[in-house]
Amino acid sequence: MTKIEKIVEELAKKQGTAEPRNICENMGIIILSFDLPERVNGFTMKRKGIWFIVLNNMLNDDEKRFTTAHELGHIIMHGCTNSINLSCNTGFCVSKYEREADMFAAYLLLQAEYDQYVDYETLTLGQVSQITHIPQSKVDNLFF
Repeated sequence: MTKIEKIVEELAKKQGTAEPRNICENMGIIILSFDLPERVNGFTMKRKGIWFIVLNNMLNDDEKRFTTAHELGHIIMHGCTNSINLSCNTGFCVSKYEREADMFAAYLLLQAEYDQYVDYETLTLGQVSQITHIPQSKVDNLFF
């Protein structure tokens, strides 16, 4: 089991759910939707001790669910890291954080669907994508 899988498993167990919106609600994370530039699916911010996940209005429901899980991954795993500041001011490659947040989201969404489909090993990557509504490219990156 990878470090990220363990984090997801412990989070889902503690929260009693693996559904991203429910976890956010339980943790007091506020989800907002706004018109954002097309290339921005979402972002996180913390104001006065409260976390916010901001989603792009243009996303469909599956994309919003994945983006919520992705941004939740940033909060859980990278909460004190300002990746925009790192990227702009240090030249540090933030793609590692993005890959980790994608993996967190994929594992969380797999966990959310786990009760219905116990044996993922028998499924193709395309089937996993359809069942969990995780984008095919994220499933491919997760398992390869």
